[in-house]
Amino acid sequence: MKYHRLKYRLCMQHSFDGDIGQKHRHMIEIEIVARQTAGDFLEFASMESILEEVFGPYQHQYLNNFPEFSGDTSMENLGEVFYLKGKASLEKQHWKLARFEISETPLRVYAIAEEIF
Repeated sequence: MKYHRLKYRLCMQHSFDGDIGQKHRHMIEIEIVARQTAGDFLEFASMESILEEVFGPYQHQYLNNFPEFSGDTSMENLGEVFYLKGKASLEKQHWKLARFEISETPLRVYAIAEEIF
C-alpha cells in the first residue's frame, strides 16, 4: 500500500489551568500519514490544503479560548480533537487517515494509529 506522510507545524499558546496569566507558547508538530481512497492520483498539495484548512485557524492562537478543547489543552486532548477534525476533513476529500501524531518535542509524542504499515 502507498502512503503520503505530511508534517504540519502549529505555533500555539495555552495555559494548563485556564489562567491567562500562565499563558505560554509551544511549537507543536502534527504528522499525518494517509493513503488515497479514490482511484485518481492525489498530490501532497491536496493533503496540505486540507490540513491548512483544519489547523490554520489555531495558528498563533490561545487554545483555551476554543470551546472544542473544553478547557483541557493537554497534548492528549489536543491530539484527540485535532485527530477527529483532520480525519473527517481528509475523508471528505478521498483520503484514509492511517496514523496521526502530535508532539511538543521529539521525545513527547501522542499517536493514534488506524492502520499498521
